[in-house]
Amino acid sequence: MRFNHLKATLKTAALAVSVLLLGASLAVAQVNVSLTVGPATATMPDGSAVPMWGYSCGTIGPACAPLNPAATTPAVWSPVVITVPTGQALTINLTNNLSFTAGTGTNTVPTSLVIVGQLGGGLGDVTQRTTTPSPDHAVQTSTWPITGAGQNTPPPQSDRVQSFSTEVLYGAATATALTWTAPRPGTYLLESGTHPSIQGPMGLYGMVVVTAAPSSTAGTAYPGVSYNADVDLLLSEIDPVQNNSVQAAVTTAGFTETAVWSGQPGGCGNPSSTNYHTCYPPAVNYTPLYYMINGVAFNKTSALPSLFSAMPATGVTGNVLVRFVNAGLRMHVPSIVGSQTGTAAAPGFSLIAEDGNPLPGVARVQSEVFMAAGKTYDVMMNAPATVGTALPVFDRQLRGQQLQEHRVHVFDRRARRSGRCGG
Repeated sequence: MRFNHLKATLKTAALAVSVLLLGASLAVAQVNVSLTVGPATATMPDGSAVPMWGYSCGTIGPACAPLNPAATTPAVWSPVVITVPTGQALTINLTNNLSFTAGTGTNTVPTSLVIVGQLGGGLGDVTQRTTTPSPDHAVQTSTWPITGAGQNTPPPQSDRVQSFSTEVLYGAATATALTWTAPRPGTYLLESGTHPSIQGPMGLYGMVVVTAAPSSTAGTAYPGVSYNADVDLLLSEIDPVQNNSVQAAVTTAGFTETAVWSGQPGGCGNPSSTNYHTCYPPAVNYTPLYYMINGVAFNKTSALPSLFSAMPATGVTGNVLVRFVNAGLRMHVPSIVGSQTGTAAAPGFSLIAEDGNPLPGVARVQSEVFMAAGKTYDVMMNAPATVGTALPVFDRQLRGQQLQEHRVHVFDRRARRSGRCGG
């Protein structure tokens, strides 16, 4: 009896140990990234210094890095890329340093984070959403003198969203932890969820890559889709007039986030008003002059900063996965000149995924992809046969004279180039 009792006790103990071990094996690994958002400056090829807002990594490494390798300090603006191993959770500890001197005081700006296509960071939780009252919509009378002219009474207006996800205020004692639980594999746009039409053009964007990165053999982008090397290419643009107008607003005493722009007498958009520049400018006249890849505008007198190498940078053979992200407000149509794909080495590249969703069936071969604002595409091409080959990337938007040399970027896989920027 004692023997049987001892056997039962040992069996129960062994079961408890196995359950504990099983519970330990089910623990989900997590990637922790520290991001700081603050003012920065982008210097264009013509020498212009444009005010920007940008993200900077607390620690530059495999999990977080600037897409522009030359951005070695937070004062030099660059989009960032965050890399998460498939199946792991992501926590971004966000610190808000958006503070601006305005007269004898300071103005601060709230912000938030959104990974487009992934729930987390407060996105999808209405309790985390912040709103502001809608501006008054006065009764409108007819503008033409005819018999029986009536009035138009606008319907009641709901509050307007200020932040679509967890809002992070300036000056918090500790960084705000924003969590995404096991984000789906793919390539995604990272951007501000607060006043996106303002904070987006100011430069608050980057990309998130969820992948099983290449080892000595190959990486896995999506189930059943492997690659030998990859390159990140983020397309965007800058309107210096818009950015300088926003900078003038946030550095004006009396500025408020919730003020509605008006060009009427007494309005904050009227130069003769005493409250001029105390509100954000309208984004409807957005007219970009500079076009960039990975935060770099092409300079024909110094093309080297526009060379982006694949990772890993040496010994690349087989398939190269190119991750395209459009973080701008304009349509971009990237084309890789000289690329080949498939066993038959067909000209162009193979479409793999769109907005983080793998495309079904046999991969379609194209020479360019049409990318609306916020769009992402993963495309596959064969690694160039000759080491050191550089392939130009053109934006084939073809809008009048906008196909300029500063929009031409190249990338290669030479060993002397490092970083995740390029392919």
